[in-house]
Amino acid sequence: MKTHQLLTATAAAILALTGSAALAQDRGNQQGHTQFDEHDQQATRDWYNQNQAHPPAGLRNQDRLSADEESRLHEGAVLDKGLRRKVHPAPPDLSRRLPPPPSDHRYVVIGGHVGLIDNKFQVKAVIHLHDNH
Repeated sequence: MKTHQLLTATAAAILALTGSAALAQDRGNQQGHTQFDEHDQQATRDWYNQNQAHPPAGLRNQDRLSADEESRLHEGAVLDKGLRRKVHPAPPDLSRRLPPPPSDHRYVVIGGHVGLIDNKFQVKAVIHLHDNH
């Protein structure tokens, strides 16, 4: 009888531990990807080079930012109303090349850059595609 209880307790402990690890892993995935790594930068540059002949709004020459606007576009900044008007959703075929962002974040293009912003317009990461000024 003691062996059966020991086996039951051991099995319950193993299930509890593996369930906790799975939950922690799922929580990590929900937090998602909030920085661009080298692979993301290369995938973005490859996509841009393939689409440079017909770039979407936000990546065209006429969409480039002024020097003042450039200075306000950096990690940690919250986009002001002027910059918010220049934000466009990232093209779906570009977004598919990048890891899924957290549920409260999105990929955008703005003034020759690809960015990851949250729902409050805080910039989490930026890839600079154009050499502005």
